[in-house]
Amino acid sequence: MKIVRRLAASLLVLACSAGVAPVAQAAPQPSFGIEIGNALLCLNQLNSKYFYDYLTEAFGPPYKTEGGAFWFKASNVNLWGVQVTDLLVNDSSSQADFIGAFFNATPVKLTESISSALGIRFTPDDNSAYPVRQSQAGSKIVYNNTNAKMYCAKSKFLVPSPQQPGP
Repeated sequence: MKIVRRLAASLLVLACSAGVAPVAQAAPQPSFGIEIGNALLCLNQLNSKYFYDYLTEAFGPPYKTEGGAFWFKASNVNLWGVQVTDLLVNDSSSQADFIGAFFNATPVKLTESISSALGIRFTPDDNSAYPVRQSQAGSKIVYNNTNAKMYCAKSKFLVPSPQQPGP
């Protein structure tokens, strides 16, 4: 009977400690690849508040604010079979709404992985050694040293004006 009580007490302590684990230890939602992946591919609307809340829930608060962005450290996260190291979303000082990600792979490897997984192609902008690669939807993959940085950005100021009534 003592063993049963000790086991029950141990399970209760374990259950309680699991309930108070920090949010930063939470795993991204199963929809992470769809939500974040489609936004990075410029296939979704960009809403910085929504993505800030989404990333905070998945990874905890941003570890820094720099360059007009909130930075989130990603751990054990892959998109299209490539490891993500950091995710960014614009802050209010930025002139654009954007979402970005840093990958532990070269831009060539990342574009090949996206093409294999989804059939979406990225075209180099020029024939330089380190070209910007762009999808038809406007997503860009650039070099960050030897690794890849991918982002989708849209100006906050290119909002159509309301139609004026005719004469």
